[in-house]
Amino acid sequence: MYFSVDGTRDASDVLLSGSMSVAALTAGETSASSKTVTVPTVTPDGTYRLLVCADDTGATVELDESNNCRVSTDTVSVGRPDLVQTAVSSPPATVTAGLKMTVTDTAANVGGLASVATTTRYYLSWDTIKSGDDVLLTGSRSVPTLAPGATSTGTKVVTVPTLAAGRYYLIACADAKAVATESSEDNNCIASATSTRVP
Repeated sequence: MYFSVDGTRDASDVLLSGSMSVAALTAGETSASSKTVTVPTVTPDGTYRLLVCADDTGATVELDESNNCRVSTDTVSVGRPDLVQTAVSSPPATVTAGLKMTVTDTAANVGGLASVATTTRYYLSWDTIKSGDDVLLTGSRSVPTLAPGATSTGTKVVTVPTLAAGRYYLIACADAKAVATESSEDNNCIASATSTRVP
C-alpha cells in the first residue's frame, strides 16, 4: 500500500508500513481484508491518494502485470505542526549574573496539524540568530498542545547566569527540547527588538 500524488504507481510513491497476506486464489476467486498501516514520519506534506497493489513483490507470474494496482477516489492530506515564536519581550537595559527577569513570549502553531505539548526556552545571544554559543537562561515555559492557528502567550521568571561582559539579545525558542516533528525546524526562535548590556 502506498500514498501516491498522482494515483499512478511509480518511484515517487510513499510505501506505508504494513501489508496484507493473500492466500492462493482460484480463477474468479476474490479475497477481501483490512489492515492498519502506518504513515512514515518522513512523508512530505501534501495531498495523496491511497494506492493498493496486488502481488507487489512480483511472486506470481501473471497474464497481465500492468493491472495490479487500484487507486482510491478520495484523497488524504498529510501535514505536520509548525511551531514558531511570534513575540518575545525585551530584556532590561542592564543585567548581571544572578539577576531574575520576567520574560513574556508567544508561541504559535502555523502548521496543518495539532502539536504535542512542548517547552519554550530562553537564551542570551551576541546577535539575533540562535546558535550553539548562546547562553541558556535558567527557567523555561511549558506550552500546551496547540491546534493549527492557535497561540500560547505566557510569562516566566528566568535567571541570568555568569557571562562575559557585552551586549546581548534575548532569544525565545519554541519546542526547545525538539519533541515535536514539524514541517520546518528552522523557524522556532525569535530575538528581542532591543539588547541588554552586561557590565
